[in-house]
Amino acid sequence: MSNIFIRTNIAPYRVDTYNALHECLGMIMCFYSREGKAQRFDINQLENNCLFRPVYLKGIKLRGETRKICFGLWRMLHKEKPEVVIVPEFQISAMQVLLYRWITRGKFKVVSMTDDSYDMIVNHNDFTKMHAWLRQNFAKCFDNLIVVTPEVEQWYQQHFHKGVWMPIIMNEIRAAANYERLLPISREYVKSYGLEGKKVLLFVGRLVELKNLCRVLDAFGHANSDAVFVIVGDGTERVKLEERAKATNKEVIFTGRFDGDELYAWYNLASVLILASYQEAFGAVTNEALLAGCRVIISKRAGSSCLVNDLNGELIDPMNVQGITDAIDRQLGLALIPDLTKPRKSLMTVSFEERISNLVGKLNTTI
Repeated sequence: MSNIFIRTNIAPYRVDTYNALHECLGMIMCFYSREGKAQRFDINQLENNCLFRPVYLKGIKLRGETRKICFGLWRMLHKEKPEVVIVPEFQISAMQVLLYRWITRGKFKVVSMTDDSYDMIVNHNDFTKMHAWLRQNFAKCFDNLIVVTPEVEQWYQQHFHKGVWMPIIMNEIRAAANYERLLPISREYVKSYGLEGKKVLLFVGRLVELKNLCRVLDAFGHANSDAVFVIVGDGTERVKLEERAKATNKEVIFTGRFDGDELYAWYNLASVLILASYQEAFGAVTNEALLAGCRVIISKRAGSSCLVNDLNGELIDPMNVQGITDAIDRQLGLALIPDLTKPRKSLMTVSFEERISNLVGKLNTTI
């Protein structure tokens, strides 16, 4: 007998959580595909960091990466006879598992892992209307839900008497060792991009409209700081953003897309990270930056706003350009240029070990 976990694909910011679930609950870790199209990662490096052997489910994708009918899922459920199955949000595979349980009158528990932010739920700012409808009508079918913020946990407790908070965060001990290992790459970036003696305002992510970079560039153009704005990523908005950056009359560097070690090395040299999305389920970059000792400016609409306090950054209204400008000035004023001879102290105030222990305990109670 093994418990079963199902997700779309392996993501670097969740590997520690996957490893813990596999080790603590004996889970078979199943994924829709080996590589995701929306976010491309070095899959070989990711698999090397896994303490489990991933199972990639065959099936038919009906829409994008999240709408998939999985073949062999019922056969796996029959063979393994799990006590708990963790399914991805309100997707087709979740319905397959619920249907199998209903038909066979199974006694196992079904737990949904959902990334919805509080803003998406209460302000109806969902990616799709279908997702909102499924949440409202199918949440009651699950024995529990794993959610990414304490506010969402409270909402589900009030409406469905279930929900446990597990943010999208990495193990701080492993992350600290990794950031220290990457200091030579960070020092090389400082030289090659001409960043000596300069504070860096950093953005990491896809260059798409919902990331709100047009407003961020306008805000940066009005800021008093002489920092360099480094934008790490690529996407459909890049040409438009490059033109917008010229109007700031300030130094803006578009690096293109980085992955793995080459990406994480950027956090070491940044003074402040900004994530001003007007729609953001969580935003794992917030955790990645804080673990590297980088201060943050985060949209109130992002789920990762739950990681931010007065000690490590501030929250902003993503639609208020002047408010973003003021936050940039404040946070860059508080931040120092990193000393890249040694790692900075983490600014995370939420412990991975505490959260994962709570989650495993709640899941054991569910079982």
